Amino acid sequence: MDKESVEDKGAVAGTRASGSSKANSSKSSRAKKARGKRSERAPRRTQEERTALSDERMFEAAMELICEQGAHRTTLKQVCEKAGYSRGLANYRFGSKDAFFDKLIGHFNHAWKEELTRAVGSSQGLQAIRRAIDAVERFLLEHGDFMRSRYIIMYESIATDNIISRKLRANHRAYNQDMERWVLQGIEQGDISPDVDAESFAVYYSSFVFGTVFQWLVSPEQIDIEKMCSFFRKQVEMALAPVVKR
Repeated sequence: MDKESVEDKGAVAGTRASGSSKANSSKSSRAKKARGKRSERAPRRTQEERTALSDERMFEAAMELICEQGAHRTTLKQVCEKAGYSRGLANYRFGSKDAFFDKLIGHFNHAWKEELTRAVGSSQGLQAIRRAIDAVERFLLEHGDFMRSRYIIMYESIATDNIISRKLRANHRAYNQDMERWVLQGIEQGDISPDVDAESFAVYYSSFVFGTVFQWLVSPEQIDIEKMCSFFRKQVEMALAPVVKR
């Protein structure tokens, strides 16, 4: 074999080695990028987080269905399908429609408690009552479907005695107790007339909220929430104001 042939073969081998080295380098670079992309992805959710997410989606689907067709006609199968899950997930997780609605009401209560706590804060007496009215108005305006579905469940459950109606009655008592406490605080602070009966005022307050919401559910186009709340604030101030002695 002549010298030129040997050199040619050496050159070819060198070219192949160089090409192979570049290819390996390219593969390594792509692998690093892939690992980098994987590391940039959000961490995988835990089982608890996945359960909470699916519950939230099913609750949202249920609220939409309840607003569209009522609580009695809403089925767990419909809820799962609308939420994008297998038909039996809600039944498997909660056991029954009543149990699911019980959790849904707990979901409502948690959201409302957060809103009320944020609005009232450490306020007491008359100031707490004023801020509670603000919270009701804001919640109705900003979370219409949320409130609509909650009250549909409540009104449809009145004629039955089950876990849902019992929980709603307990919630109703808790709302009235909050209002009674604020009235008594206001009387002690001198901002509310001592002639005001705390229990009766609490019923009056709840009657306004529930009555207004009921009319809003029946004829939403005829009820101006902001106007009604503004009117109610004036009535509350007059009803609670201490009598000025002359």
